[in-house]
Amino acid sequence: MTEPTNNPNGAAVYTGAPWAFRRAIAQGKSLVTPTWGMGDTAIALVGAAILGVTTSVVLVLAHTDPANGWGLIVSTTAPWIFLAGWPIFSSWQKGNGARLDFGLLATSAQIRFGLIAGVIAITAGGLIGIIQQQITGPISSAAGDIAKNQQGIVLFVFILMMIFGAPIVEEIAFRGLLFSSLVKAQVSGYLAVGVSALVFALFHFEPSRILILLAIGLVLGEVRRRTGSTLASIATHCVVNTPAALVIGLSALGFGPGLN
Repeated sequence: MTEPTNNPNGAAVYTGAPWAFRRAIAQGKSLVTPTWGMGDTAIALVGAAILGVTTSVVLVLAHTDPANGWGLIVSTTAPWIFLAGWPIFSSWQKGNGARLDFGLLATSAQIRFGLIAGVIAITAGGLIGIIQQQITGPISSAAGDIAKNQQGIVLFVFILMMIFGAPIVEEIAFRGLLFSSLVKAQVSGYLAVGVSALVFALFHFEPSRILILLAIGLVLGEVRRRTGSTLASIATHCVVNTPAALVIGLSALGFGPGLN
């Protein structure tokens, strides 16, 4: 059961956006102590995985390819119902809503920080990719391979999903609910950054890209830790995904060499 609080000093241990918590208290808003936690994180992640598999099976039984056309759009977005939907539902039922509980708000300075961090994340991931390719050979991209077979409005929607949809959904799940649940469980901020980055990398189910995803996840988590804003890490994630999405789009249209 959530307990009301109006103590501005509570911002020091608040798992959402401490600065926003203080502002809300100053504005006279009545807040509660969130009771969501790691159990809700497990529901979000496991539920997303199960729903993703179930949706693909249903599409196959309906003679629709879950990796092409509108079947791809459905199979990709279905897990988002749990991945982002459960954190939002949990914060609404057991806290103060996703905006405050998970820091889904930001100042202009925090957004700028997030955008700059996006460039850093791209650089870090790129360097790791170059080194890894020298050792293991070409690194495949699941999104790149799938996009090669798309065209028209489906390709356009898929690219928008990569640039905006995936960053929003994944950040709500990993830097929103998971990161906040770890801190709420009295895990240090730095460890929360590392754990959320590792889970983020593993959840993509792309072993060849796990080191790249881990590096990007660490930057995303650090943005969340420093700013107290998941919206800032969403901005970072959008920056990270944009170049690859554009390359994929141009490659699918017949321009450029594409992604290996």
